[in-house]
Amino acid sequence: MLDTLSPPPQTGSANTTILFFGAVSDRLGRSHRVRVPVGGLSVAGLKALIAAQLPEAAHALDAPGVRAAVDQVLILDEAHIHPGAEVAFFSAFSGG
Repeated sequence: MLDTLSPPPQTGSANTTILFFGAVSDRLGRSHRVRVPVGGLSVAGLKALIAAQLPEAAHALDAPGVRAAVDQVLILDEAHIHPGAEVAFFSAFSGG
């Protein structure tokens, strides 16, 4: 007997747009599209995926003070990102 409450297994991936702001955008541009697995991945995993596609990304995303946000909420590198989430990387801003 099949369990009708279990969701079907998900396979594949989906395009997700990553936004860059501040000094990060100076090095990488304003945005980049990546294929995020349907099951998602960590911020650290996303950084590695972007770095494999953009030569300057590893240095720009791992620079001191660079933060990440998912759906406009600041997160840590261990946070989980699902396809279609709004992901942004930005450097520290100063102002007066």
